[in-house]
Amino acid sequence: MAKDFAKTARGVLDGVGGKENIRSVVHCATRLRFTLADQAKADDDGVKAVSGVVSVVKAGGLYQVVIGNDVHEVFVELEKLGAPTGAAVTGGGGGKQSLGDMLIGTISGVFTPILAALMGIGIIKGLLAILSVIFPGWAASGDMSYTVLNAAGDALMYFLPVLVAYTAAVRFGLDPIVGMVIGAALVYPSIVEQYPFGPWGVKEFLGAPILVMVRYSGTVLPSIFAVYGASILYKRLRKTLPSAVKNFVAPFLTLIITIPLMFLIIGPVFGVVGLGIQNSIRSVVAIQFIGPIILGLVMGAFWQVLVIFGLHWALVPIGIQEATIPNPIFAGNYVSYIFAYSQIAVIAQVGAVFAMAVRIKNSERRSAAMAAGLGGIFGITEPIIYGFTLPKKKPFALACISGAIFGALAGLFGSFNSGGYGIAAQMGAMGVFSYPSLLLPGFSGSTMNLLIGLFMGIFAMVLTFILVYVTYKPDAAELKTGDAVVIDVSKVDQAKAKKIYAPVKGRVFPITHSADAAHQQETLGKGVCFMPLGGKIFAPFDGKIDMVFDTKHAINIVGEGIELLIHCGIDTVKLGGKGFTVHVKEGDEVKKGALLFEYDKDVIARAGYSLETQMVVTNSGDYKAVTQAKTGDCNPGDLILYVE
Repeated sequence: MAKDFAKTARGVLDGVGGKENIRSVVHCATRLRFTLADQAKADDDGVKAVSGVVSVVKAGGLYQVVIGNDVHEVFVELEKLGAPTGAAVTGGGGGKQSLGDMLIGTISGVFTPILAALMGIGIIKGLLAILSVIFPGWAASGDMSYTVLNAAGDALMYFLPVLVAYTAAVRFGLDPIVGMVIGAALVYPSIVEQYPFGPWGVKEFLGAPILVMVRYSGTVLPSIFAVYGASILYKRLRKTLPSAVKNFVAPFLTLIITIPLMFLIIGPVFGVVGLGIQNSIRSVVAIQFIGPIILGLVMGAFWQVLVIFGLHWALVPIGIQEATIPNPIFAGNYVSYIFAYSQIAVIAQVGAVFAMAVRIKNSERRSAAMAAGLGGIFGITEPIIYGFTLPKKKPFALACISGAIFGALAGLFGSFNSGGYGIAAQMGAMGVFSYPSLLLPGFSGSTMNLLIGLFMGIFAMVLTFILVYVTYKPDAAELKTGDAVVIDVSKVDQAKAKKIYAPVKGRVFPITHSADAAHQQETLGKGVCFMPLGGKIFAPFDGKIDMVFDTKHAINIVGEGIELLIHCGIDTVKLGGKGFTVHVKEGDEVKKGALLFEYDKDVIARAGYSLETQMVVTNSGDYKAVTQAKTGDCNPGDLILYVE
């Protein structure tokens, strides 16, 4: 069945508080990244319940809606609905942001629009690297075909200050064209040509010495900070200048002040900062053998942990900054150590979800796991993490351990190949498309660099698969073969039977399919189970609250003689109430549809507990029959049980 992206977009738009609550939305490879005026207005559970949404993550001052591979299509539909797209002018979140949140939000806002093109040129550069191995003299031959393809693969990185200046200008509220002019000045040919030797050149501007980097091309920090300063000046000029002249005088004054200051102060300062970042990483790697092993271990272990919260964005500019200066160890190629090891962590998660898929017997759940694993092969791991490995906890941890082991081994074996400096990669794409980036033209160990990165990733996937396969215990619902549930209400006197309605949005199935052994055997009574999509539990009939559990995860409600237990999750009693909010108290009279309690799906999933919610008639013995009235998808208020 075709996916309804428009429906997903409408649901997300409503869930985040409407377009009036959106300052801006952009997307990366898997997530819609909202800057909201007030995050408190967003309905987390409502957004999570939207078809096509994997999860919601709030980090870095951003409201991130995880979609997966279809994120661009949903983003296009959001644009059609009038959502303000592009990087936000100011930070959002409906409250004061921490410095860390502001930093992550800015990094994400600046780099997200560039990411897709960055991955595209990575594939081109990987292809060129492969062709250079097959045809070793091609690059030096002067063949125009190589020159054109090399320009396609290298143009973005060379002119990165211009592109970053554009996205930063949108982020900070500066006229984007003015921002691009600032970035373009950094790579203007006559500027670059004056300083052909060494990392720095010194010239005079109106008698003041200017310390200039030979290659501002490929840098990001000078553009971002120059544009930030220009945005403050530009806004003040627009407010103070007369209307008749501000349209051209404001850009004139902004450029004539900002660009000299950029070369006098901002460029040198943040050029030094950039070199400091590069040298810090290279100094770790320079601890021959030990440094690459430590870097590989850390990246393999924690890259996916950062992805959970979207904090891997903090490493993106560092990885890019690494690749702005030729690395003599690797034949002068522009390489990153960070990105070389991150793929090992990605592919380890793929091994985990494939192992889970093999152990799962339920065809629907198994198919979803396989689809998530295939997405992971191409670098998209959020559906794996949020849908499978993280809620079960142990598979995620085993994947991180495996990533750490083979990340460290990649550093070790790579060091044997590179003289103690581990492995490195050019800027590239994600997933399988990242491996050609490990081919480094002119480097004598280029092929071995690729093979080490490739095989360490494969071994990480295989080890994770074995560990998860051996240790993973599917719950009862995952072991069900998925045979269709037949609902037969022909013998029910529907006019006289008491009726119980759905308390939650989700999927309803028989209590005998529960993953909890006690409920599966109907020890506590007859009823049904739900796999909820939302995080709100509503009253299934008119009644009185008989008991609210101290741990807030369950409620007893009595009405028309029916004693009903609504129990959220399996083993969630161990959370001690964390993630649950109760809206009623013992003795309250409630009407059908009243909100009883709420729960945070992410808190429960990250603690490793199932969200399965049971609704049981605990005094079933007092009645002739308790008959299920519906199976499959349900909404609050749908008829679920007949009690006779």
